[in-house]
Amino acid sequence: MPSNLPPLRLALIQFDLAWCDPEANFARIRALLPEPGSVDVVLLPEAFSTGFATPRAREVAAQSDAAVRFLRDLAAEGGYAVGASVFVPHESGKVANRFFWMEPDGRTVTADKRHLFAVAGEHDDFARGTEAAVVTWRGWRLRLAVCFDLRFPVWLRNRLGADGQPDYDALLVVANWPESRENAWNTLLAARAMENQCYVAGVNRVGTDGFGVEHSGTSRLIGPWGDLLAEVGRHEVGCITAVWDPTHLAAVRKRFPFLADQDPFVLTGLPPDAKAVPPSSQP
Repeated sequence: MPSNLPPLRLALIQFDLAWCDPEANFARIRALLPEPGSVDVVLLPEAFSTGFATPRAREVAAQSDAAVRFLRDLAAEGGYAVGASVFVPHESGKVANRFFWMEPDGRTVTADKRHLFAVAGEHDDFARGTEAAVVTWRGWRLRLAVCFDLRFPVWLRNRLGADGQPDYDALLVVANWPESRENAWNTLLAARAMENQCYVAGVNRVGTDGFGVEHSGTSRLIGPWGDLLAEVGRHEVGCITAVWDPTHLAAVRKRFPFLADQDPFVLTGLPPDAKAVPPSSQP
């Protein structure tokens, strides 16, 4: 990491999503926002404007412009980058669960959810993401991921490039993760931080969704040891912040250079819609 890299200030907003009611969710978010300029990044839960309304996925996607504008407005007004996912139309005729990364000047980076939750039939209506996305913001390299992607360490693997530097410094995960699997959420966030020697942010919702599924939240900011830096409590609504220290991250990587000991591999047998990438940059 560059020696003059500034600390990164993160904010996670955990709230009870109103089912298929974007205007209500916009209002709830605005009531919880940090002060303009007080943080560098604000993250909102997966499908932040509607909830995970898969039975109405195409209807929701057709009305996604308002949610995207809202994210763009928040970034411009607050002077920070904003991340969240939105259901949007996909060129295949299906729907994409798309992570939008919005910067104050309007620059936008997107990453579609890679792993579809077949248990809930998500593969019937949604298109699989095929490319990893790493954004650079205020010197930090940030990997974008959506909910179920968290379970797949190969997809999120932090590889060393030809210059000996890791692909990313932090992993950002937006989710609607149910209370019944809360232990997996908490454990996997810490595991991804430890194995990839990076900071991790995981933002989740609370409340009962349109299927009657309970969500307990536990949105977390995690350090590179897997240590908990900040958390919104179970079933609580709120905004938490933490500061990520580049000096600490560099020290962890220097003291224990585990990433250099990874086993090399090349993915084979990829689904037909996936794109293989060279081992030096493979996620």
